[in-house]
Amino acid sequence: MDRYWVPGLVVGYEHTFINALADFVRGIETGKHAQPNFRDALQTQKVCEAVLESGRTGQWVETAVE
Repeated sequence: MDRYWVPGLVVGYEHTFINALADFVRGIETGKHAQPNFRDALQTQKVCEAVLESGRTGQWVETAVE
């Protein structure tokens, strides 16, 4: 897997799925969890919601970091 993607090639939208699968398979091979995980995604979603709320209200919105 260390020579999976050759530098200099264009990466398009469809290739991101291949890269995600390669990361998943690398995790199986090495026993390491793939990143980002669900917890990371949840925190990102909280930040996105805070940004939208801040835009609606014009106020700072804090998020809880877990």
